[in-house]
Amino acid sequence: MPAGEKLAAMNTLAATTPDSIKVYSPLGLAFYDALIMNGVAPHIWGCSAQRLVDHYREHVTANHADVGVGTGYCLDHAGLPGEHPRLALIDLQPHCLNYTARRLARYRPQSHRRDVLQPVRGIGPAFDSIALNGVLHCLSGDLRDKARVFDHLAPLARPGTKIFGCTLVSDDIATRWRRRAVHGLLNQLRLIDNRRDLVADLRTALEARYVDCQIHIVGCMALFSAIKEKP
Repeated sequence: MPAGEKLAAMNTLAATTPDSIKVYSPLGLAFYDALIMNGVAPHIWGCSAQRLVDHYREHVTANHADVGVGTGYCLDHAGLPGEHPRLALIDLQPHCLNYTARRLARYRPQSHRRDVLQPVRGIGPAFDSIALNGVLHCLSGDLRDKARVFDHLAPLARPGTKIFGCTLVSDDIATRWRRRAVHGLLNQLRLIDNRRDLVADLRTALEARYVDCQIHIVGCMALFSAIKEKP
């Protein structure tokens, strides 16, 4: 990409950065694991960090793309199989990319700043696994709108590629007052947008695009996996 076009693209990304990723500042990332993974996740969401790590370990391959990398907590604890794995880190937030690349330096990851609301291209050969951990509940709209992300990731997948991740759903939020209060605050601050995210819509989105679609509800977290169909 010519330098002028690259600069324009970077400026566009900066101008459209949503509130949901602005929270991932260097300071926010320093406290994220303690606050979210070991605090909010088990005590509010009802899904322990270990359960999320186990989900990664079950599906990750030695040729993996991580979309919406956060702090790299799950990848760090689950590990990548194989002696020389290939790892691509894909995120719109440069702080997340830098933080996670340092944390996972042992895998020599390649970092790519991309917006999943646009087709994701220019990253190289397809991957055997693609993770979207905590991506969908940060996007605006309901899951029927957000499902276009799966289409935008199509250039990264080939027949047999595993698609997996987790997202907060609203089906069970009203049954717990602490969960309802925290989710209301996070939505009001526009750090997440999951008021209309339903498990049924997630299942419909996955089954319209993939095979062997699985969804496991742990607390108010939907852990999902699917496979791109072979021709």
